[in-house]
Amino acid sequence: MSDAAKIALLQEVVRDVKRYERSGFIACIVGIVMSVAGFSTTSLSGNSIYLGIVGVVISAIGFVEFLHYQRVYSKMIGELASMAFKSAVPCPRCEKELPKGEFDFCPFCGSPLKS
Repeated sequence: MSDAAKIALLQEVVRDVKRYERSGFIACIVGIVMSVAGFSTTSLSGNSIYLGIVGVVISAIGFVEFLHYQRVYSKMIGELASMAFKSAVPCPRCEKELPKGEFDFCPFCGSPLKS
C-alpha cells in the first residue's frame, strides 16, 4: 500500500473516530438532562428517581466513550501528522529515506549529510 493510500485510509478512520467521540458527548449530555429531569421531579412522582438513575448511567457511559475516542483521536492525528510530514529526502549515499529530524550523519550508513 502506498503512503498516499495509507494517509487516505487513516483520514477515513479519523473521521469515524471523531463521529464516535461526538456520539459519546451527545450521550453524556442526554444523560445529564435525563438525570436532572428525574431528580428534580421526585416530589411529583416517586418513579422519577429511576429516570434520574438511568440518566446518570447513560451520562457515565457516554463520558467514558467520549474520553476513550478522544484519546484514540489524538493518537491517530499524531500518527497522521508523522506520516504526512515524513522527510522524503533520501541519503545521498545509501538512498534510504531519512527519518524526520536534524542529522549530521545518515543513521543507516553513517555518511555525512552536511557539507
